[in-house]
Amino acid sequence: MSTNNLCPIPTLNTGKPEISMAPLVDIVFLLLIFFMVTTVFPENDGLVIEKPSSENAAALNDEKIIIKLSQQGIAYLDNRAVTMDDIERLLKIELAEKPQQMVTVHADRRATTEALINVIDAAKAGGARQLGIATDAK
Repeated sequence: MSTNNLCPIPTLNTGKPEISMAPLVDIVFLLLIFFMVTTVFPENDGLVIEKPSSENAAALNDEKIIIKLSQQGIAYLDNRAVTMDDIERLLKIELAEKPQQMVTVHADRRATTEALINVIDAAKAGGARQLGIATDAK
């Protein structure tokens, strides 16, 4: 007598084997949340200026008008490229309300001196009484 006939092993018919996609969707959402929470977004001012450094740099108050000067000699006011005439005209408008407001030039260290002098002249023609050039501390 064989033992298979005495104690038959039951067979289960469960169909085709398949992989459930439900846990995969959960994992994808967890990864998405993880990357959204841990991502750090840098502040984007639009134009990157490498300011020259100075040992005598001093911090100023936050209420100022900023003119940026790129390496190519292009001036930016409120993240818009402007001409020297635009600087003069816009500063006259802004400084009419607050004549003592500080005007700061953030010039790239590789910008030409001529471009910097042109911006300073336009700012003074626009009525800037307090004019500074931004630097980084050494």
